[in-house]
Amino acid sequence: SPKLNKNLTANEEENPAYFLEKAVLSPDWMEGRCQLQMESESMNLSGQAIIRVRKDSAVWVSLRKLGFEVGRALILKDSIFYLDRLNNHFQSFPISYVQEKYHLPGDFFYLQAIIMGNAPLKNVSHFKLLKKEAASWQLQNMSQDGIFSLDWDFANKRMVAIEWNQPSGNKYFKMKLSDYKALESNQQFSYFRDLNIQSAETGNLHVILSFNQVQFNLPLSLRFDIPQRYSGGN
Repeated sequence: SPKLNKNLTANEEENPAYFLEKAVLSPDWMEGRCQLQMESESMNLSGQAIIRVRKDSAVWVSLRKLGFEVGRALILKDSIFYLDRLNNHFQSFPISYVQEKYHLPGDFFYLQAIIMGNAPLKNVSHFKLLKKEAASWQLQNMSQDGIFSLDWDFANKRMVAIEWNQPSGNKYFKMKLSDYKALESNQQFSYFRDLNIQSAETGNLHVILSFNQVQFNLPLSLRFDIPQRYSGGN
């Protein structure tokens, strides 16, 4: 999870890390139920999803249509496992497969950050203030992976959008966050996410996550049994 600088003393008005660190969601457990839509040139998928996260360990996803489970995934720090219920098929591959096939910055930490609505950087203090207005700030981080930009709603103390751009590779990712609701921890959770990914490998991929229920810090089952009749493997 993102590193928090407990010794930070700089004034909030001068140091973007101050409010980014306060906004980081880092529960031991999380479950979210949502409507999921994915659309690209070759795919159009929609359904209900249950997403469970065990902090820094596992992400479990169940995709359902008309009340029936059609797919289940388990993502660990180093591996991805997937059950295709419609075709009785099982797949597994290293999580580095995403980076190698699509040439996008992606690992377990990125996925966890996106689900939680956090900035996908392991140290949020790396963001620098690029543009400052009365109600909104624009932050930026430049690295060998590309350019990260973050739009921050200063009035409401929450992230509005996160963008990653790699001009040399013609790759682009943007997630917009909205429909925030207050949590008991005095933090906020975005119930609506709009993601756009563009690259030569993925084409144009549009993903919408619309959460309708979330809960935190209640231990959950991450069961992932592979039926004997299923084909596939590595």
